[in-house]
Amino acid sequence: MATMRMPPVVFLGPSAPASDILSILPDAIIRPPARRGDLYASRILRHEFFLILDGAFGNVLSISPREVVDVVQDGAVVVGASSMGALRAADCFPAGVHGAGIIFRLFKARAISAEDEVAVLYREDRPFPPLTEPLINMRIALRRATREGLVGAFEAEEIISAAQSLHFTLRTWPSAYQKAGRHLAGEILDFLNGIDTKRADAVQAANKVLKLLEIGRGSFRPSRSPQLFGLSSGGRERSPVALSGADRQQIEAEFIEWLCCSGRAHSRLDDEINWVNGELTVPTSSVWNILSGSGELEADLMRFDIFRRAVSEARRCGLRPGIEDLRQAERQLAKAHGVGSWNELLICKGSSSSYAKRLGIHRTELALTKCLRRTFLFVKGRSTKPREVLLWHPK
Repeated sequence: MATMRMPPVVFLGPSAPASDILSILPDAIIRPPARRGDLYASRILRHEFFLILDGAFGNVLSISPREVVDVVQDGAVVVGASSMGALRAADCFPAGVHGAGIIFRLFKARAISAEDEVAVLYREDRPFPPLTEPLINMRIALRRATREGLVGAFEAEEIISAAQSLHFTLRTWPSAYQKAGRHLAGEILDFLNGIDTKRADAVQAANKVLKLLEIGRGSFRPSRSPQLFGLSSGGRERSPVALSGADRQQIEAEFIEWLCCSGRAHSRLDDEINWVNGELTVPTSSVWNILSGSGELEADLMRFDIFRRAVSEARRCGLRPGIEDLRQAERQLAKAHGVGSWNELLICKGSSSSYAKRLGIHRTELALTKCLRRTFLFVKGRSTKPREVLLWHPK
């Protein structure tokens, strides 16, 4: 007797209208942007195919890489694209998560890495019209506009730099052009608005789910009984798998230093860490235990790995950060540490202290990653382009 298959679950918000997805997957269950635990809950109900497009963040816990990996290892199929789904698919593709679309490929190739690239403001009282423009849509639309000769490359860089300086809740084409001191012609706005990469990626991902369903129709095996994730020994209490093959002792000091300098741990670890001659003076194992209890250790490990690889790639390519790259890095670090400016951050940490010196080194490395991203999103024909970025071929 054939086993009845549960319909696919799609976590969808402002990336695309529900009608786009239902025209391809008519029996799909459309759910709001994924939050921490939503994937576990659907898997426990025996759903087997998941499409993650949008995810909540900010004032709620976002869906974690550990949750995605757990559900895949339990026998489910997860596809990610467009927004938070693209980010998690790039994080977790070694574990068997499927990705689709340009944005996934850019995250996977490390050409972009920040969640801010896909963040938008939207109304939760209706599903779910975006009120702002995602930064990654702006990058791709402007690159295509430069290829059409509608916008100059220098102007495009200015507009993207202006858009990056805006909070995602204020990021629109008119506000970015105004911030850059540029005039936005109506025909240019029509062209830019006509390029919606997040929506196109969502459609591509839905078609990917359809193909996976068709492939499995003849040979699909009933899944195991889903786990009570986090309530049994096989759930979220498993040890980290995000070290990219490195031994923990090999990376823990550098990892903790990155957490401190980046500001990701300033509220958790500042009271625990002292710096002498540029070195941590507390046992790293005790700090590691603090991080393990936060629930975000693996996500931080993955971000750390992406950061290290981006810095290494920028150096391999001989890139040097420009003044604006450094300024962007300074603003980002000041915000992450909860202060108003880079100078204020240095004063808080002691301008001549070892910590401040390490912050300066981190600022330069962060600026390198911004230089790498800017270069490979806007400069054509560089012989130093990493092979992975060749996956991106805008039309």
